[in-house]
Amino acid sequence: MAHARMLRHGARAAVLMTLVGTTGAVALAAGPHSSGQGSVPFQAMVSAQVSALATGAPASVSADVPLVNPGLEAHEINSLAASRSQARAALSDGEGVTFTVTVDGESTPITSDAATLGEALEQAGIAIGWDDQVSADLSAAVEEGAEVHIGRATTSYVTEVEVTEFQTEERETDELEVGESRVVTEGVDGDARVTYAVSEIDGVEVSREVLVSTVLSEARDEVIEIGTAEPAPVVAEEESSGTSTGSTFTGGGDSASNRVLGQEMAAARGWTGSQWSCLDSLWQRESNWNHLAQNPSSGAYGIPQSLPASKMATVGSDWATNPATQITWGLDYIAGRYGTPCGAWAHSESVGWY
Repeated sequence: MAHARMLRHGARAAVLMTLVGTTGAVALAAGPHSSGQGSVPFQAMVSAQVSALATGAPASVSADVPLVNPGLEAHEINSLAASRSQARAALSDGEGVTFTVTVDGESTPITSDAATLGEALEQAGIAIGWDDQVSADLSAAVEEGAEVHIGRATTSYVTEVEVTEFQTEERETDELEVGESRVVTEGVDGDARVTYAVSEIDGVEVSREVLVSTVLSEARDEVIEIGTAEPAPVVAEEESSGTSTGSTFTGGGDSASNRVLGQEMAAARGWTGSQWSCLDSLWQRESNWNHLAQNPSSGAYGIPQSLPASKMATVGSDWATNPATQITWGLDYIAGRYGTPCGAWAHSESVGWY
């Protein structure tokens, strides 16, 4: 049995609540005095609902069709429950925003009315991996004209053989002189097989982690001994030249007269001026013009410090006591080996002997 009650809302609207059996069906329609275009006539609404309940067929009026007369007051419309279409429309402003997504090397424009970037990407069929990098906040609303970049993350596994270079160890030893060295143990490089987990974003490596490292061969350090012993003192001499530096005067000898004689004999060969000065400096250093000067270490002898002393016998048998014999031999030696006294002096200045 059906019961009906008319409720009045203001001067221009009415609500008809039709209760049929236990179905709980409700029909809402404008009052008979309303005249807005597009409204459903009151009689048609009642007829459709009653006919549907009587025959068991669905009503001809869809639940998505708003059953609100345009003539209702605003506060009256807001007090009514929205239909399914109205509820969906309330989630957005009805327009949406357009933005660009760059992923997998391609840029794609997307227009969406989703509330967040994450929802918009999901609607567009773009899946985001756990390690992918997104340039914007997925939980925030996307802005018009925004450019969103998605970096695809991948992980690969790489195995490499890596070389470990040997180290060099230096040890001091007094078995070698200063400046000398020797290799005691040859250095050998080692190697290992290493497996990495390599993380990349859009094909560019961003990190790698060692998973397994296996030593194939150990490196062996190189050991070098460095000399610390001071070299033994060496008496400068040249056996082939027949002269030596560093004499010890063992006899009296008249150095002044020997020097005058030497200057005269050098001038006879044309060695005057600077050549004489070079000769004078050379033999003053060697013997101080003493014809009895002798080097106790090498045995060099006389004014020119002949080594061995007996070489001067080629000039005269009195070479041990005659200054003239020594000077003659010395001048011949300088001319044959260095050309001039200045040549001999330059060599002596350089190495300490002539």
